[in-house]
Amino acid sequence: MGYFLPLVSTLSTKFSRGRFIKDHHREGISVVFPAFNEEENVEYMVETAIEVLSGLEVEWEIIIVDDGSSDRTAEIARELAVVCKGVKLVSHAMNRGIGSAVRTGISSSTMPWIFYTDCDGQFDLSELEMLWRIRDGADVISGFRRKRQDPLMRLMYSFAYNTLTYIFFFGGFKDVDASFKLFRREIFERISLRSSSSVADLELLLLPSRCGYRIRQLPVSHYPRRAGIVSCESYRKGIFAWVRIAPIVEMFLQLVQLRLRLWRGDV
Repeated sequence: MGYFLPLVSTLSTKFSRGRFIKDHHREGISVVFPAFNEEENVEYMVETAIEVLSGLEVEWEIIIVDDGSSDRTAEIARELAVVCKGVKLVSHAMNRGIGSAVRTGISSSTMPWIFYTDCDGQFDLSELEMLWRIRDGADVISGFRRKRQDPLMRLMYSFAYNTLTYIFFFGGFKDVDASFKLFRREIFERISLRSSSSVADLELLLLPSRCGYRIRQLPVSHYPRRAGIVSCESYRKGIFAWVRIAPIVEMFLQLVQLRLRLWRGDV
């Protein structure tokens, strides 16, 4: 773990300068990183998040949710939690899916605002400041990818999924599977997030909207995956990206379940 030692020194210096603010009169933000086999990315994401959060000058915490990783994600995250004040690790004994990891992160958070994004480095964390600046005018602020940097076949899958959700729910949102979202914590006292798959990203927009919360969407930057592999894909090279059948079936079934829930008013 060659990168970790200089990171420890850097982070220790930052905390010694008092950038982690403990003041309950200020607004605070919990950053949730669901992580499955992200050993190559988790240190980078934590370091970048600390830089961004320090600039916001609010109380904060970072919650890494290890979703049953088989690599060193949990080990690295545990060491970061020991060294870095404000960083916490929550672990699943087995892989339960991105939706379950997000739900665990939300339930483990303590701040008035919750921000969630993937742990793969495809989003620019500095753009969290842009969401933070407009928080007074919305209850949910969701980024949509200005120019998605994924293989052509993955873009086709995403287009099909977004179209399907538009049909299922008689309208929709831009880029429903984009994982760059900021929420008021109080929302989760009213809505019940249940999907274990990436359908959770749709729930995080649809359910608050049905409860009358204000949703705002704005464009954000998107980049190729920083390192590692995509867990739902069996192959990726060039324009090709083969998604495994099981995750597709699971997502479809959970879309149907969500549609039925909304018909019953079970929000």
